[in-house]
Amino acid sequence: MTTLEETKTPSLYDQIGHAFITKAVAEFYRRAFLDVMIGHFFYKSDIEHITTQQILFASAMFGGPTSYQGLPLKAAHKPFLIRPVHFNRRQVLMRETLVDLELAPDLCNAWLAVEEQFRKIILDGTKV
Repeated sequence: MTTLEETKTPSLYDQIGHAFITKAVAEFYRRAFLDVMIGHFFYKSDIEHITTQQILFASAMFGGPTSYQGLPLKAAHKPFLIRPVHFNRRQVLMRETLVDLELAPDLCNAWLAVEEQFRKIILDGTKV
């Protein structure tokens, strides 16, 4: 007999793992801070603080045991003039990071699909 626990699909967090999420987010922000298209959004920002917050956010959004206590997405992004081209660049950088760190293609696509769900909130929350 199979129990519910045995048939439950592992969360994306469980499939990717906390260590990989931490490594990927840290590497992504290292790249983003230096990027010519989106790096200016991080001018005078604390990379360690942003990375820590994003690790918590990513872990929570992938079904992990952590909870994100930072600003709501709309409020966090409102001060910036984030355009679709910026969000697209963010997704390209994240994909490159995940591929370079050798995340399986199906998990890479799943990661980016989850983040894509936040596009409207992030873009709608910014000054236009």
